[in-house]
Amino acid sequence: MKVKKVFLAVFSSLIFIFGYSGYSQAISLNDEIDIALKNNLQIILARERVRQAEQKVKEATAGYLPSINLNGTYTHLGKVPSMSTPFGEFPMGEQDTTSLTFSLTQPLYTGGRLTLNSKQAKLNYLRAEKELQQTQSEVIYQVKESFYSVLLATKNLEIAQRALNQAKAHLEIVESFYKSGRASRFDLLRAKVEVANLKPDVIKARNNLSLARERLAGILSIPSSSLDLEGELEFKSLTLTLDDAIKIAFNSRGDLNSLKLQEEIARVSLQVAKVRNFPSLSFVGNYQFTHPGEKEEWDKDWNISLVLSFPFFDMGKRAFVRERESQLRQVQLAIKQLKDAIQLEVKKAFWDMEAAKEAIAAQKKNIQQAQEALSIAEARYRSGTITQIEVLDASLVLTRARLGYTRALYNYNMAKAALIKAIGKIKE
Repeated sequence: MKVKKVFLAVFSSLIFIFGYSGYSQAISLNDEIDIALKNNLQIILARERVRQAEQKVKEATAGYLPSINLNGTYTHLGKVPSMSTPFGEFPMGEQDTTSLTFSLTQPLYTGGRLTLNSKQAKLNYLRAEKELQQTQSEVIYQVKESFYSVLLATKNLEIAQRALNQAKAHLEIVESFYKSGRASRFDLLRAKVEVANLKPDVIKARNNLSLARERLAGILSIPSSSLDLEGELEFKSLTLTLDDAIKIAFNSRGDLNSLKLQEEIARVSLQVAKVRNFPSLSFVGNYQFTHPGEKEEWDKDWNISLVLSFPFFDMGKRAFVRERESQLRQVQLAIKQLKDAIQLEVKKAFWDMEAAKEAIAAQKKNIQQAQEALSIAEARYRSGTITQIEVLDASLVLTRARLGYTRALYNYNMAKAALIKAIGKIKE
């Protein structure tokens, strides 16, 4: 029995550990995007707005259907009114009265208001969906930015650590030369200072990596300890012309499509304002049960009515219509303004991507040349034909070239991610 309890305890602990770190396996960028689309609070909130708009559509559709109400009243009179006659006092009612009334109301004509309200609700639902799409696009860009920042920080840490290891290896050579009398104490101290100077760079790079991981984990809504990234900064060309990118953006951007739907909603609101004083006609039916006084049976009664409502004069209608016209013009101006902003955003991302592409090619060549220069410098230093400072300079140039190449890759991937976001695509 005790063995069984111990086994269950261990098994439960394992389930908790592995269940809590469900994302501890290596995850790629696409995996992280899927996680963010499920867990990110901004997206969850946008989905709730879609659900709310969906219920508004059902609410507007229900306006076509009849409404049925049940009203009940109980009345107790402190003193029953009576009428005096030569023949005595005659009560004019009952001291206790109970009544139940079933009412049915069916709109027959509303001047188009029900149709317009239903159309407006459907447009609001579509608008909420477009806003969800835009939110998803923004969150995906944030995931990419954080993902690439982690890769950049990881690579920078590797480069900093490599530079430190290289400086330590050079220090060992200088120490051996110093012991044999081939290097001065100045060379030895200079090599030690270089190692000491590079150690803070490693610490800073490690801290930057931790910060980047925390930011990514926050966007994914998972613990940073569960992050085990799979991927690296690489160059993948995106075949797309600038003109095509702008055309796609004008058709696909969620915020632009949302504004276009807002324009339709403003048109419907203007129509609603214009039919504000139109007549309405409703059918009303009542069936009433009344139990007066001491009677055992309930009295029954029914009636039907056609209710016509026709507002002849509404002083605020003209101002109401003008207000809706102004709202429509504001949305139209906002659409034009957003189109200009989208076009500029697409151009900037496209040009940044092209510039980063050129930088990648240049920095890649720089690394090759810097590696060759450092190899030559180290060989010459061993032969005693150059000073240690020239070796350190060559090492610094190589480190800068590696950092520049990594930064160029990061800039290219970020520019490509910005371009995809700018044209309104969820995924590549």
